[in-house]
Parts: sequence; structure tokens; C-alpha cells
Amino acid sequence: MTDPDLTPETVPAPDSVTGPVERTSIAASHPVLLYTGLRIVVFVAVLVVLYLFGLRQLWLLVFAFLLSGFASVFLLGRTRESAVGGFSSGFRRLNDRIDASSRAEDGDELFDTPPSDLPPSAGQDQA
Repeated sequence: MTDPDLTPETVPAPDSVTGPVERTSIAASHPVLLYTGLRIVVFVAVLVVLYLFGLRQLWLLVFAFLLSGFASVFLLGRTRESAVGGFSSGFRRLNDRIDASSRAEDGDELFDTPPSDLPPSAGQDQA
């Protein structure tokens, strides 16, 4: 028999756990790494196919590079968009932090200077 008061919902969590542990995939947490890995996979696949068709030496690398780039435009479109979203969200967060820091510095400067230290013509146009 199980005690209804000891169900997993009512058992308190240890102090070290602040909430449920969320597992995210590499696609969700690092879309740029996923896209880069898939680009490498496409390149190697095209390289192997061209090698089997008899291409060797420098021409093998040149054609594998060109054909894999062309193929990845179509095959990895969604992944590329999520990678771009990862870049843009990262830069957006960085810009937001810079703006918040600038606003905090500007606000601190306004409150650091007492009004009596301002010259009488501050903020007025001189004619």
C-alpha cells in the first residue's frame, strides 16, 4: 500500500534543487553548433560520394565544398534560420544589457550631482 500523502507531488524537494530540471536538446540550446555540425556532415557525405565517382586530389575538395554549400542551402534551411535566431537573440541580450548599464550610469550621474552645484543657466539657451 502507498500512502497518498507521499506522492511525488507532495514530497518536498531538497534544498539544492530550486525547481524542476529541464532537459534541452543541443538543437534548442546551441543552434549554431548544430548547424555547423550538420554542415560538416553534408560536406563529408558529398566528399564520399564524389570520391566514389572517381574524383581525387584538389578537385575532390573543390567540388565537395561547392556542392555541399549548394546542398546545405536547401537541406539545412530551417536549421540555418534557428542558428541566425540564436545569434540575433544573443546580440539582442547583449545590447539590452549595454543599454541597461548605460541607463543606470546616466541615472546615477543625474542623482550624484546636487542641484545647488548646477550653474544658474544650465539647460537654458544663451542668447
